[in-house]
Amino acid sequence: MRKIFPIKTDTACQLKWVWSTIYLTTGMTASCHRTDHHPFDVESFNFHNTERKIKDRRKMLYGQWPTSGCEYCRDVEEAGGISDRIVNLTSHEFDPPVELQQDLSATEVTPRLLEIYFNNTCNLKCTYCGPFFSSLWNDELIRFGDTGFVIDKNFEANKQQCFNWLRNNIQELHQLNVLGGEPLYQKEFDELLDVLEETPAPDLTLTFFSNLAVAQDKLIDKIDRIQRLIEQGKIKKLIITASLDCWGDEQEFARFPLKLSTWEQNFNYLLAKEWIILTIGSTITPLTIKTLHVLMNKIKTWNEVRPVHWYGNSIKEPNILTMDMFGDVFNDDFNKALELMPETFPEHIGAKQMLDGIRIQVKMSKPDLTKIGNLYIFLNTMDKRRKTSWRTVYPWLQDLFQQHLTKVQLLGVNNETTI
Repeated sequence: MRKIFPIKTDTACQLKWVWSTIYLTTGMTASCHRTDHHPFDVESFNFHNTERKIKDRRKMLYGQWPTSGCEYCRDVEEAGGISDRIVNLTSHEFDPPVELQQDLSATEVTPRLLEIYFNNTCNLKCTYCGPFFSSLWNDELIRFGDTGFVIDKNFEANKQQCFNWLRNNIQELHQLNVLGGEPLYQKEFDELLDVLEETPAPDLTLTFFSNLAVAQDKLIDKIDRIQRLIEQGKIKKLIITASLDCWGDEQEFARFPLKLSTWEQNFNYLLAKEWIILTIGSTITPLTIKTLHVLMNKIKTWNEVRPVHWYGNSIKEPNILTMDMFGDVFNDDFNKALELMPETFPEHIGAKQMLDGIRIQVKMSKPDLTKIGNLYIFLNTMDKRRKTSWRTVYPWLQDLFQQHLTKVQLLGVNNETTI
C-alpha cells in the first residue's frame, strides 16, 4: 500500500509534487495535462524542479491557486464538482516524494510519475487535436497551405538526454506514461523498451496510451515484448489506456479516420490478456457527448468479463470544442452516461464523480457565440478537406447552430451563410 499524500491545504495537488510531463519535440514540460507548457533546462534535464513548478508548489502550501492551468480544477470545485485534484489526493498509485517524508514544506522533490510525449507521429487526426500531437494533422495543414508544426532541431539530443535520465533515475519512478502521437507507430517506443531491458525497474508500472487503430500484428509485437519484461522482473505491470470517446458514426468523425471495427478487434485481443490493466480514456466534447452513454454501456458489458476502468477529460483547447460553449444543453446526455457507469471499484467511483463534476460545471455555463461560430466554420472546413459530412452525423448540432447563429453573424467571419 502506498502512502497518502501528506499536504492538506485547500489547494494542494499531489500531481504538482509527483508528476511531470515532458515534450521532447519542443523541450517543454508541465506538471500535469491541465497545466501550461514551459521550457526546462534540457542540458541538465531538470524538468521536475523548474522555477515555475516550485513557485506553484509554494502557492499551494499557502492554500493559493496557481494560475498556470490549475484554474480548470478550481472552476470545477467552485461549481461544486469533483476535480482531478480531489480525486488524485487519495490515489494509492505513488508514494509521496522522499523529500516530503522528512519535510512537508519541501518544494524541490523527486518525481514519481514521468509522462513522455516522444513525438507527434500519429495515424489519426482527431477533431480536438492538432499538428503538435498528430503528424497526420500536420500533413493536412501543409497540404492546404497552412503553417505546420516544426519539431525542435535538438529533438534527437533531447531524446538521448531523456534516455540517459531514465537509465540513472528510473528506479525512483513508480509510473512511466508514454503518449503521442501514437506510440505503436513510434520507433522511440521500441527504443524505450530497449532501455527497460537494459535497466530493470521492478517497481515500475508502464502505461502507454493508444488509439488502437493499428494492424493487430503491430500491437501483438509490443505486447509480447512487454510481457517478457514483466516475466523477467524488469518492470512490475502494464496499463494500457485505449483512447475512445463515444461510439458509432460520431466517434469515427471525431477521431477521423478511425474504424471502430479495427479498434474493437484490438480491444478484444487485450481484454483476453488478463494480466494487462485496461482503461478507456475519453475526451469529452460536444461532438462526442451524445453517444457517450453507448460507450458506457459497452464498458459495462466488458466489466462482466473483467475490470475495465474509464476516465474522461473535457478540454480547454481548442476552445471551439469546450463542453461549456453551448451552455446548459447536455445535462440529459451526461445523466444517461452517469446512469450506466459501473461502481465496482474505487476507480470507477472516482471517475463517475469526475464526470459529474464536468456536468455540474457545464450546467452553470452560458452560450459563447464566438466559439459557436468558429466551430461552425471549423466543421465546414473539415468537411471540405476530408470529404465528410457533419450535418449527416450531427443533425442535432445543426439545430443548435440555427438557434444561436444568424446569417448576419456568419457574414462577419465566413462567406458561407447557409446553416
